[in-house]
Amino acid sequence: MTEPVSKVFTVVVRKARRQFLNQIEPLRPELYRYCRSLTRNVWDAEDLVQDTLLKAFGKLADVHWQVDNPRAWLFRVATNHWIDVVRARRDNAELPEADMQAPEPQPLPGEVREAVARLAHTLPPVERAAVLLKDVFGFSLQDCAGYMQSTVGAVKAALHRGRAALAERREQPPAQLPARVDTALLDAWCEAFNARDLQRLAGLMLEDATAEVVGMVQEYGREQIRDGSLHHTVFDEEGEPTAERREYLGEPIVVLWYSVEGKRVVRDVLRFVSDRGGMADLRYYYFCPETLKEVTEALGLPLVDNGYRYPSM
Repeated sequence: MTEPVSKVFTVVVRKARRQFLNQIEPLRPELYRYCRSLTRNVWDAEDLVQDTLLKAFGKLADVHWQVDNPRAWLFRVATNHWIDVVRARRDNAELPEADMQAPEPQPLPGEVREAVARLAHTLPPVERAAVLLKDVFGFSLQDCAGYMQSTVGAVKAALHRGRAALAERREQPPAQLPARVDTALLDAWCEAFNARDLQRLAGLMLEDATAEVVGMVQEYGREQIRDGSLHHTVFDEEGEPTAERREYLGEPIVVLWYSVEGKRVVRDVLRFVSDRGGMADLRYYYFCPETLKEVTEALGLPLVDNGYRYPSM
């Protein structure tokens, strides 16, 4: 008797994805660092990491050769996806094809690489990818061309333009993000959370709301969210979590405080989108240690992160 289709969609696929994530876990910090250098803010960086992992997992089924360098594979997927996203936003964006002979640069000192990485977000997308791949992460020109689906000549041209632009620029503060949520709703959500009032929490979510424990769980609709992530966070988490509204780069967010070894520390950051008088979207960054670290350091809050997955996985 064949397995039911529902099992294929859940247990079998989930197990394969878990094995994939476990294998590439040591590469996650560097992948995040690369994605953070490409994008303009911490949230877009985490989105790019998750999209990269999803695409890499899906594309492996179509690869008919041995992937001997998973790091290069992930960087290639991240680069191509990011350029595709930027192209979609800018219909007239095209990869440059002009050939320019440029001498092979010497490796940059570590402190210079860090400075370049911090400034690279000010460059146009193609120049940004070229400078990061070559000057910060040390890939060869041939590898850069492959990851960018371009030519060596085009990469040299992009490097020339990017380096010239960086030489003239000073570091700028990160862009302020527009508020995505009604702060009165956010305060009501925190109040209901701290009162352990699950029904009131669910009532603040729209009937067609979505929620995601980033990289782990997706939920659709108020009932799924109430019986899933909300119930687990309110009643099943150790450490008596409490919610507090904070502001990060102009955006209202929620931090969750937990008791760990007698101290109150942050272990999760939540983002919301409100619409039609209720919460339309909720994202938990519980399993995003790099994102949690950047946000809590900016806010001056103590952090204990949770790794990339549940301990039992």
